[in-house]
Formats: sequence, C-alpha cells, structure tokens
Amino acid sequence: MLKRNNQYCGIVMNIERDFIHEVVNNFYNSIMQDGDLCGYSDASPANGNYDDEIYQKLYALKYLPAYYFEYCVLATKLANRLKNNGADEINVSSFGCGLYPDYFALLHNLQDIEFDYYGYDICKWKTRNLLPESEDNLCLKTMSISDITQTALDDTDVFIFPKSLGDIAENINMPSFARKIASTPKDTVYFLNSFITVNHNLNRHHVELFSHFHDALLKQGFTTDDPSDETFYRGDHEFQGLKGINYGFDYPDGIHLCEEGAELDCKCRVVHSPVMKNSYMNYQILEYTR
Repeated sequence: MLKRNNQYCGIVMNIERDFIHEVVNNFYNSIMQDGDLCGYSDASPANGNYDDEIYQKLYALKYLPAYYFEYCVLATKLANRLKNNGADEINVSSFGCGLYPDYFALLHNLQDIEFDYYGYDICKWKTRNLLPESEDNLCLKTMSISDITQTALDDTDVFIFPKSLGDIAENINMPSFARKIASTPKDTVYFLNSFITVNHNLNRHHVELFSHFHDALLKQGFTTDDPSDETFYRGDHEFQGLKGINYGFDYPDGIHLCEEGAELDCKCRVVHSPVMKNSYMNYQILEYTR
C-alpha cells in the first residue's frame, strides 16, 4: 500500500538548491557537446543502458534531482532515528548506487552524525566526474553485489536499496544475500528502500523482494515496528510539485536537449522532461532491533 507521509517532527529536511543547480548544469553542459541525441529516443532505465555514457547524462538530467529529493526525505527520517537512539557514527552500504544521490542526501541531512558511505554498482559510471566533490567518507566499488565480503556487510549499520531491488534480483541469489546481511553481529540495523514507480502505482513485485531480507532478519531474532509491505511518499497529495513540498528544490530553467521538428529525419523523442512532481516517490525506512 502506498501512503502519504508528512511527519515533519524532529530534524528539518534540507534540500540544497546549489547542489541541484551544479548537477544539472554540469550534465547539461557536457551532453550539449555530444551531438545528435536522436538515437536515444527510446532509451529507458535498464541495465543495458547504464554503461552508456550519454544515457547516463540523460538519466541524470531527468531523474537525479528528484531522486536526491526522495533520499533527503529518507536521510532526515534516518537522522531522527539515529538521534533518538544515541548513535553518532555509522557505516552505510548502498547497493546499485549509480550516481549516488543518496550519498549527497545523507551528507546534507545527517547533522552531527559521522558516516562512511560504501557504494556498490556493477556498472561503470564514467560520468561521476560531473558530480560535485565529495568528502573523504565516500568509497565507490565497481563489483557485483554477490562479491561483497561478509566483513563489509557485518560492519554496515544502514543498508540502502536505491530503486535497485528489481535489477539486483535479476543478477544474484536474493535469499542467499539476505541471509548474509541477516547474519550481522549488530543488534540494530536500518534499511532505506526506494522503489521504481510511475504515477504512484505501487510496484508490488519489488516491494515483495524485500521480504527475503525481512524474513531472514526475523529468523535471526530481529523485530521491527515498521511495516515492510507498505511504502510512502511525501506531499499533501499525489502529483504535487516537489518545490511545493520543499522550496529548496529548484530545477534550473532553460534545459532543452532535443526539440522535435520537421528538419529532423527521426522524430526525436529523447526524454528531456525532468521529474518535477512526487509521482516517482515510493520509499520505506525500516529499523530492526534485537
């Protein structure tokens, strides 16, 4: 079930306008040097496209600011829970991190909480050089999720699946990976999950994939008060503009990639309209303790 969630108690969410502008302008200025984009008319988010450098730029311009917004929501919720639990230092592992907007969301919202971020992705994201500079707490690894060591998983306090559960499930043994995570020696772990959705349609299959982790954790003596079968969005209503939710969200004007016109032999349908509403937002935060 997809539910509205507007609990603003505690730490206030921070959306960095300058970060959004820097990201969009960097990727836009770069892709404008790449020539005709008509060959990307039918490109869509799929594993086969993520290694393509030009597609990475299109992906960033369309999705990255909105996904960053969603992870800021999750980062704020995490910060409140960490504060309530007296935690001031954590290790984060993000699976399928791509251009790691979740890292920047954590960086901008984890007040007085030190963290080390380990981002894993099997694809080579050559366009990462277009992102703003990070701090020395960022470690990126190009490798399969199944090759992550047990030691690395055991050291993790916060696990992030950034709209990646479906892709990961196509490439690894999910029950086996879930058992590796559930064998953690820690007594408290957190999951920040976001799911692919369009127009608030719940992707129930991807949500159900998390049940592998939920069930494995319960078998290891963990419990949670958070519903693992429900997801949420931020806003007063469906299809609300992100800027109406938080004024810090400001997508630069004048970003046009490809205009359809009679002079073009192909009917260019490059997806150039950025996500500006909460219609792609679908998340959950879960805290497991024992």
